Amino acid sequence: MKQMALDVGLNAPPSLHSFFPGPNREAYEHVRLWVSHPHRSPVPTYVWGEHGSGKTHLLRAAAQWLQHHGQAVGWMDATVMEPGAFDPAWQVVLLDDVDGYSAVQQHAAFNWFVHAMRSEEHTSELQSQSTIS
Repeated sequence: MKQMALDVGLNAPPSLHSFFPGPNREAYEHVRLWVSHPHRSPVPTYVWGEHGSGKTHLLRAAAQWLQHHGQAVGWMDATVMEPGAFDPAWQVVLLDDVDGYSAVQQHAAFNWFVHAMRSEEHTSELQSQSTIS
């Protein structure tokens, strides 16, 4: 018997380079500039759009870029069933799929948001929500 190697490579994590902006060019450009600027705006950015429009890819790409460049990132999406406490070391908080959050997740997201906005080390926040049809 002969063993065959199959090329079943793993999917690469989302990146800004692999994001296809299409009609979402403004959101893409905003996030790309936001992550690459050393003095980020403290004003939160809210990304919304239809299901499948690339919001999660864009947020995950931003998180990946920031972490790769040594930034501490707090991440929560609807799959994080028991979110931890806010970490003051986070320089960025990313909240994805907020429209699907449970009451516990909503409470934690609000807590993270308030602490992030008060934190002197924290400079900004991105969040994403799908539109509900």
